[in-house]
Amino acid sequence: MRLPLVPLFARGLGASTVDVGMINAGFMLAAASLALPLGLMSDRLGRKRLILAGMGISCLTSLFLLAARTPLHVGLIYLFSGVGLACFSPAMMSHVGDSSPPHFLGRAYGWYTSALYLGMALGPGFGGAVATKGFETAFAVSAAIIGAGVIVAGFRVRNPAPPSPRFTGGGDLRADFREIVRNRTVLGCWVATFFSTYAWGSLFAFFPLYARDLGISIAQTGLIFTTQAAANALCRIPIGHLQDRTGNRRPFILWGNALFGLCIALTGATRGTLPLYLLFTCVGATMAATFTAIGAVLSESVAMRVRGLAMGGYNTCIYGGFMVSAATLGIVIQRMGYTAGFAVAGLSCVVATAGVAGLLSRTHRS
Repeated sequence: MRLPLVPLFARGLGASTVDVGMINAGFMLAAASLALPLGLMSDRLGRKRLILAGMGISCLTSLFLLAARTPLHVGLIYLFSGVGLACFSPAMMSHVGDSSPPHFLGRAYGWYTSALYLGMALGPGFGGAVATKGFETAFAVSAAIIGAGVIVAGFRVRNPAPPSPRFTGGGDLRADFREIVRNRTVLGCWVATFFSTYAWGSLFAFFPLYARDLGISIAQTGLIFTTQAAANALCRIPIGHLQDRTGNRRPFILWGNALFGLCIALTGATRGTLPLYLLFTCVGATMAATFTAIGAVLSESVAMRVRGLAMGGYNTCIYGGFMVSAATLGIVIQRMGYTAGFAVAGLSCVVATAGVAGLLSRTHRS
């Protein structure tokens, strides 16, 4: 719900394009730095505690935005929001893998991520509509919705299995890390994730500003994001079923990632609202193919006792990609324009897919 609003809110407080990029970069820095250790913590302490902590922090940051008066305030609040995201995402993804049999992983991650992106589909459009009454109203409504979610999760989320034994010595932890980083499939998924989110981050941080320069309203910008998220959500369940039936997820990662990057690269050359709606629909569909496959491949490629660690690394790559994107593309856009910025983001993803193909060359049918 806050996605298309915070860049515009910060700009209204006096932030430059580079400042907006750095605010997003700070948010992603916190999430990237903490996702891996907090994923490891979920292996030791169980998933539910981390899930609830992440949701609680997200609720608080919406309330704190009500008191923000300068771009620095927004940046500090977004740093804290990154901590909440790092608590929630690795634990929740591991929880899905823990709760699902191997032959059902594609569908399980399809359903989970469909729910995630259904929220992202409804949130930007709803947030843009509420923001017509003021940013403060939108942030207050966001806090109320997340707070209700915390209460529901407290009753409904359960640990499907006892957490792995608590950490008792340095050797076990080092062995876990070695096991993960020597796994070519895990590394391939991490690389694909980093470069796809590097490209995706260009939309998060800079598309609202690009749309405004094209004369597109805040509400319309929210609806364009809603279109992308809706296509993403609607495609994930059938794509997850198809992946489970074929037993080969590698083509979904490779072709999905390459086509996704191409769509991002074309964003800066797209001007009208209808072409943007169509392009964002393609962005959503290709994301669905790539990320559903990545989640399932990661889950089935590691043991349950290190799944939180693998998912933590995955989320570190997500937020690291967003962070680097926000920190670098703001400079590119300020010097060379939006067309160059989106092209750099998308084509980087396309080129990186060749390296991913090499790392996944030994991935077998599930």
